Amino acid sequence: MTNNLSNLVRGLRNRHFFLLDISVFLITPLIALKIRLDDGVAIEPYLPGLIAVTILFFLVKMAVLCNFRFYKHCWRYAGLYELEQIGSTMIITVVAQVIIFKALYLHHPLVSNLPHSLPLLDGILSFLLIGSIRFTVPVLERISKQHKKFHRRDRVLIVGAGSAGVSLVKNLQQNPEVGLYPVGFIDDDPKKLNLQICGINVVGDRNQIPKIVRSLHIHRVIIAMPSASGKVVREIVDICQSNKILTSTLPAIHEIIYSRTNASNVREVQIEDLLRREPIQTDIEKVFQLLQGKKVLVTGAGGSIGSELCRQIFKCKPAQIVILGHGENSVFTIEQELQSIIKTLKNKGEEPRNLPEITALIADLRMLPRLKYVFEKFRPEVVFHAAAHKHVPMMELNPPEAITNNVRGTKNLLDLVLQYDVQNFVMISTDKAVNPTNIMGASKRVAEMLVLQAAQKSGKPFVVVRFGNVLGSRGSVVPTFKNQIAKGGPITITHPEICRYFMTIPEAVQLVLQASVLGHGGEVFMLDMGKPVKIVDLAKDLIRLSGLEIGRDIDITFTGLRPGEKLYEELFIQGEQYNRTRHEKILTAENASRIVPELIDTQIDSLCKAAEQNNSNLIVFLLEQLLPEYTPGYSTVHLYALESELKRAIECQEFQIHYQPIVRLETDQMIGFEAFLRWQHPEHGLVSPTDFISVAEETGLIIPIGWWVMREACHQMYAWQQQYCLDVRLYMSVNLSTKQFFHSNLIEEITQILKESKLNPSNLRLEIPETAIAQNPELVTSIFNQLKALGVQLQIDNFELANSSLNYLYNLTNFSQGQIDGLKMNCSLIQDFDSKQVKSATIEEIVSISQELGVSIIATSVETVSQISQLKSLRCAYGQGYFFSKPVESKVAKTLIEAKVILNRSSH
Repeated sequence: MTNNLSNLVRGLRNRHFFLLDISVFLITPLIALKIRLDDGVAIEPYLPGLIAVTILFFLVKMAVLCNFRFYKHCWRYAGLYELEQIGSTMIITVVAQVIIFKALYLHHPLVSNLPHSLPLLDGILSFLLIGSIRFTVPVLERISKQHKKFHRRDRVLIVGAGSAGVSLVKNLQQNPEVGLYPVGFIDDDPKKLNLQICGINVVGDRNQIPKIVRSLHIHRVIIAMPSASGKVVREIVDICQSNKILTSTLPAIHEIIYSRTNASNVREVQIEDLLRREPIQTDIEKVFQLLQGKKVLVTGAGGSIGSELCRQIFKCKPAQIVILGHGENSVFTIEQELQSIIKTLKNKGEEPRNLPEITALIADLRMLPRLKYVFEKFRPEVVFHAAAHKHVPMMELNPPEAITNNVRGTKNLLDLVLQYDVQNFVMISTDKAVNPTNIMGASKRVAEMLVLQAAQKSGKPFVVVRFGNVLGSRGSVVPTFKNQIAKGGPITITHPEICRYFMTIPEAVQLVLQASVLGHGGEVFMLDMGKPVKIVDLAKDLIRLSGLEIGRDIDITFTGLRPGEKLYEELFIQGEQYNRTRHEKILTAENASRIVPELIDTQIDSLCKAAEQNNSNLIVFLLEQLLPEYTPGYSTVHLYALESELKRAIECQEFQIHYQPIVRLETDQMIGFEAFLRWQHPEHGLVSPTDFISVAEETGLIIPIGWWVMREACHQMYAWQQQYCLDVRLYMSVNLSTKQFFHSNLIEEITQILKESKLNPSNLRLEIPETAIAQNPELVTSIFNQLKALGVQLQIDNFELANSSLNYLYNLTNFSQGQIDGLKMNCSLIQDFDSKQVKSATIEEIVSISQELGVSIIATSVETVSQISQLKSLRCAYGQGYFFSKPVESKVAKTLIEAKVILNRSSH
């Protein structure tokens, strides 16, 4: 029976509705008249006039319906639009019938005995009958589908009772074969609570999801809020994941803007959903005016940004898009995608002259003759320059390649842009060009300066657009993390504190296009990237979204910063003046072109020649001359050289330890020393740890160096105790690197060192980096318990409110009662803090927190009497710094210690 009903519904055509309508229109005047007349009144006297108006009304109705293409609709999917169509045609029909009836009534006695309300009643009846007939079809369709048997149909809860959620529910109800059965809505708007929409209730807000899931036996939650911010999506996902509820979502609004919200849009929650911002409001009309009918060239068109540029430029109906790239596979892919869209549009009746011509070219920007051929043949009017080498570590390994591609390639392009009178030029840059510390960033900064110089020469709107990392782009962390998760881990991150700015690819390209119409020439536009995201938090989100658990299924390991890599990306270059544009998400440095060096052409020629000669050292030197803000990290050559030097220093025992006193500020009583590593280089003299410790971390040499420092410091402390018969309890403070702290042989090494040195464990204080605590709380707890079992003291190093989450510290003290003996303040808080009230307030807050936690607080880098006075007034008990003594080496320890011990005894 169900199949028969389904076949009947599917077999209905507009010709069947046409016949049904004829029947309806021929009987509605009779029904209207019967309704109007009282019971018992004979109808025969009215028949001549009734027959006449029936024929006239019929002709009017059919004329109106045919004129409105009423028989071109597919009534299986009838909805609000179709209801509006029926209503509007019937209103026009009634008006026409009333006019005709009045005219006949006045001039023809045939209809004079008919009631005046007949045309109105006939119209109302016609509307009700033809509407009922048509809307019976989707109802029968739905009934037939509901009676079908499915292997499984999950009960789903829809979060968001807005237009997207309602549209999704309608689609799921019409397509039960999807296997999802909507049971209820969740919405935070209290006005919608208990309302019924599409036959299902709004049952609560997001905080009630766990309870509702249990009571309604929900299998899945679908977030149907395309315009919701990442913060909102994250909160809902966290609620669902904490209760083991499967969660899906509709994509962000920019992903479904060109399609209807339906079941096919539903997908798993992705990292982009957790980081999405509010939809960007772009001035599409101005971008359309810029590109419509123009010849547009996109370099790097096969890349993530370049290919999305091509897609969005296509929508602006340019005359031609020249897709230019170096990688044949990626260029072929985007060319085929656009050609497929053109074919689809042609099949839908789009005029070929309204569609852009797509031309794909394989070319290297460094080959000027090939590039000149492109400009000579195609004469582009607008150029988007997205081609570049962007991989930081790879460019550190290959500086000549970064210069020839990013600098020489951009110069070649600009030379031809000026020669062939291109009207608009937009270069895609990066936030790594701001105060660069790596070759890639420096090369992009030089390329920016070339664009600004070309803008000066031409007076045309040539601009630069900077933004940060793009989620999902090739070489970004997200695909890398996903591959590592797929392989079972671990996820590798260079540093626990490393942060980056992120945007989605469509979001970035929308703002690039917007910037293209804001520029007058010579500006650097910077996209508002929102707040930076910790890479470790990104990794944790990806692990959770994969249905896995950190530490149980997937581990996170830290490998150390790579050459040229920053912990934090910067946004501003000194000297550039940034202002908001009329677009809230775009900043501009309007004076950027005025800080381009006068001799830039000569310097760039020298730079490119150095690249052609593969002279990496000369490239670094020339970049430093050209870019005062460039502070190069270790190149790979320098890295290997310094690693070799460090290995030799370990073998030749070139390292030394300086000891810095730690005192109680109120009494000037010494309580201990901190051991500081120094390198006595045979050629360069005393080398500070800041000049080599990052290389030691990266190469793993920090492990043997760290054990050496601890061993020497423990032996020294024991020797002082024996030599001077100290009856005061002094401790030796030694820093542990993150790699040491998480080293598998940590406990064995410390046990062995204490045994060898004969030092009482209570005289050893280990300083653990604050950043290490956040990595794996359960593992940290285990290590802390093992260290305290040895009897050593433990201290958190480099504590600073601005860079730490107090939750880590509070949690640690909660599950490690009495295990933390001290906090050491970040040295930057002390330097010149007495002239800055903000720093004083920060220190006071830190002191208050330490007292609340019951641990001591030590101020470091104390250098002046004024600082000591301020620290005392802020109730800071302990200080450490060169003010209290010069660095104490073993051969001069006697004098200092004896003086302090005598002072301590006299104070008792």
